Amino acid sequence: MCTVTYIPTERGAFLTSNRDERTDRTPAEPPVTRSGGDSLLYPRDAHAGGTWIAMKGRRDAAVLLNGGFTNHRREPFYRKSRGIVMLEIIDSTAPTECFASMPLEGIEPFTLILFIRGALVRCTWDGIRKHCQELDSTRPHIWASATLYGREAQEMRVRSLQNWFAKTTINTRNVLDFHLQDDIRFNASQSFHSNRAAMATVSVTSIDLDSEEPAVYYHDLLSEKWSVSVPQPGPASTPLAFDSFRWKIKRFLIRARSWEYWPLVCVYLPMVPLWLWLSVKARSFWFFGAANPSMRYAGFTGESKYKIYSLMPRGSYPETVRCEAGCSLETMQSLLINTSLKLPLMAKPDIGERGTQVKLLETPEGLEQYRLRSWVNFLLQPYIDYPNEAGIFYHRMPGNDQGQLSGIVGKELLSVSGDGKSDILTFIMQDERAILQLPELHRALGDKLGDIPAAGKNVLLVPYGNHSRGARFVDLSHRISPALTRVIDNICSSIPGFYFGRLDIRFKSWEDLEAGRHFSVIELNGAASEPTHIYDPIHSIFFAWKEIYKHWEVLCQISITNSRNGIQGMCFKDGLEMLREHSKRSVLTKQKYTQFV
Repeated sequence: MCTVTYIPTERGAFLTSNRDERTDRTPAEPPVTRSGGDSLLYPRDAHAGGTWIAMKGRRDAAVLLNGGFTNHRREPFYRKSRGIVMLEIIDSTAPTECFASMPLEGIEPFTLILFIRGALVRCTWDGIRKHCQELDSTRPHIWASATLYGREAQEMRVRSLQNWFAKTTINTRNVLDFHLQDDIRFNASQSFHSNRAAMATVSVTSIDLDSEEPAVYYHDLLSEKWSVSVPQPGPASTPLAFDSFRWKIKRFLIRARSWEYWPLVCVYLPMVPLWLWLSVKARSFWFFGAANPSMRYAGFTGESKYKIYSLMPRGSYPETVRCEAGCSLETMQSLLINTSLKLPLMAKPDIGERGTQVKLLETPEGLEQYRLRSWVNFLLQPYIDYPNEAGIFYHRMPGNDQGQLSGIVGKELLSVSGDGKSDILTFIMQDERAILQLPELHRALGDKLGDIPAAGKNVLLVPYGNHSRGARFVDLSHRISPALTRVIDNICSSIPGFYFGRLDIRFKSWEDLEAGRHFSVIELNGAASEPTHIYDPIHSIFFAWKEIYKHWEVLCQISITNSRNGIQGMCFKDGLEMLREHSKRSVLTKQKYTQFV
């Protein structure tokens, strides 16, 4: 990524890069076709996960150089690797426009050479401003990183290219030979870099867009290994995208056979008469309105998770930071610096929508991407890595000293166990629950679907206990005990104005949970809480309807009792406003959902 040439030909061009790096840096992974909107063929930096050169499809390419026009002073922290930024740009439908609109504050200066649909463009971020210049694609060009070489060394390279181009037949071998010349390879005597004594040209990568079959030639100079890679069909155009008509039919049939996968409208529409009956009893269509006085709309929808946490006993829930939608990087960092939060982090909308936009963030780049893409206020929490997760349903009649547990659901996160022979995709194909998640898994894992886990190794595919994200729900209501009831009741009775809902808890063991230790309440849901133990595959839709109505009856009675005690419920206008807010919020939360999976 330190000396780059563009060599035009009658049928296309060659883009070639010398990578000048410290010799003790972890070797890069050779070029292969990796995930992207189109086929992206590139070597991958093992340290940061990005790249310095990539071919897109069969006729477009990009090359990265460190630095802008002049050398710059490095800051101690940058929010994202330049190699990651490059991949985001080249993977977009309009790379030049993507560079022009992308926020680059907090990114180290770089120069990106784009060859897109026959046009050659130099895009430079100098740390303050962006610069775009369309270049003459009929002439050869050479660039050297401003972080390594001064003007004299750069001008020497220009003269060398001009002399070579004037008298040389252009082909792959000759282009590579040019980059291996002593005056083009890294020479410490030509560089002002402070670590120049420990640096060398570690590889040469050339993209051949001249041949009928384009290819990427990669020469690892430290190991003396060669490779030639040709583009494979990209994920969006192969069966691995799992969005073809055949796969849609397969997923439809899986859902049709098992009611737990049915759309909510199919589950709840037959229960409308029962809802209306309870509305008559309570004299309000929104009969739940007074059930949880401390929650907006009784926690049916639209309540801030952050506000709910503030009502709970300290220490019963994870440390939480709330970030406003569109907040700056500096604002987010200032919020985090005053906490003990460290990566990995769980991010989720402050007002959630059935697991949408929930994501595990393991790198600073992932955290920054989440910040930029979130259209709603979001929360950051530590990842609670206790091995067990359960949803526990609780209710207490107003005036009673003790509440009751009416259902427990265990959550088995979507994962596969390796045998040392089969890849992850093979295991997924054997599990109907995983097949339903294939489009999201493919977007999230990409070429990692081809990894072969060691025998006995468990690979977690989705680290969230959401049914809609592939978790298997198991009815564990037999786990209800006096000890567990006391622990949950101690938490819930300490929350002012809370009488009905479900706690989603992560914990070390059942024995610890019953003793009130080694657990964390990751979610507290209000009036809209489902008795999610109904989604155990052993239960029928008739069992589900019975359990839902039983809990609706309890909800209705709690609300009626609170209303008689002077707590105001919801009028019809309040309910309509609640629905409008929910609809608007759903659009915002789901608008860029596929970017978060």
